[in-house]
Amino acid sequence: MDKLTILKPKQNFFSKLFPTLYFYTNLFKFFLSAYFELIINKFSWEDYVNYCRKILDTVTKCGTEVVLENLEELKNVNYPVVFVSNHMSSLETLIFGYILGKYTKFTFVLKKSLLYYPVFGKILKFLKPIAVKRKNPKEDFEVVLKEAKKLLKEKVSIVVFPQATRSLIIDEKKFNSIGIKIAKFYKIGVVPIYVKTDFLSIGKIFKDIGKVNPKNKVYIKVFSYIPPEKINKFTHNEIVDLLKKENQKFIY
Repeated sequence: MDKLTILKPKQNFFSKLFPTLYFYTNLFKFFLSAYFELIINKFSWEDYVNYCRKILDTVTKCGTEVVLENLEELKNVNYPVVFVSNHMSSLETLIFGYILGKYTKFTFVLKKSLLYYPVFGKILKFLKPIAVKRKNPKEDFEVVLKEAKKLLKEKVSIVVFPQATRSLIIDEKKFNSIGIKIAKFYKIGVVPIYVKTDFLSIGKIFKDIGKVNPKNKVYIKVFSYIPPEKINKFTHNEIVDLLKKENQKFIY
């Protein structure tokens, strides 16, 4: 039977009236605090995990229920691995540190331009991400394989969002197989993750700063570890089907 961790809403007066303002005020406060700790070399992996926990706690304080399913699966994994997840909003990049970071150090494959964001870019650099330009797929893949080799030697897992851009739906045509290719090339396992994070909308002016939707429950499900010897030509499609099936429960 799947095990659920349910974080109940704990809204306060201010967050009830102004959930979006409350969320981003706290988020930027965390960013600034982490930024200054990085500048004075007082920022550790444990601090990163803790800040991500604070962000998740802020979500619940906006009046939103958070459901985490099958987290115990993360205990039964031969790390490092490739985490393959759908990409619904910027929230998953903000809270994965708490969900995954207790079990393994990890980083993201992400768009290089994110590293130049004020404050947030420096925090991302702490994670030593694999940064790609997303202009030439062949060139990007070569960069990913090269950087992945260094990270895996250091026992750092890799989070991949094969959709590249955020979406409420899971379209197999836009779901690339880079995660499976990394796993097969380096003979490591894969852990699929489904995220429902439409708590945060995609911003109309700034894509990364969207409206908070407190009524939209946050739901994250971790699927069973797929060991390297079980990865084959069908694995990519099987993962896409898993994530699509999960997404259909929420009628997207």
